[in-house]
Amino acid sequence: MKATIEGLTSDEQKLLIELLLRQQYALEIVCSEINDIEAGMKRTDEKTYQQLIALYDRLRVR
Repeated sequence: MKATIEGLTSDEQKLLIELLLRQQYALEIVCSEINDIEAGMKRTDEKTYQQLIALYDRLRVR
């Protein structure tokens, strides 16, 4: 079963985000994504890359 964000209720989405933040998984996921982009394993546009960097910085100071 493949879950998508559209398949979750608003409350479920909020709960998932809360769990990801509380367990520090969100930071790990963002960090991994940035590393993959910088290593050339994934491609993205400059705007998305900069958004990921900013998000990483915000999550890191939590």
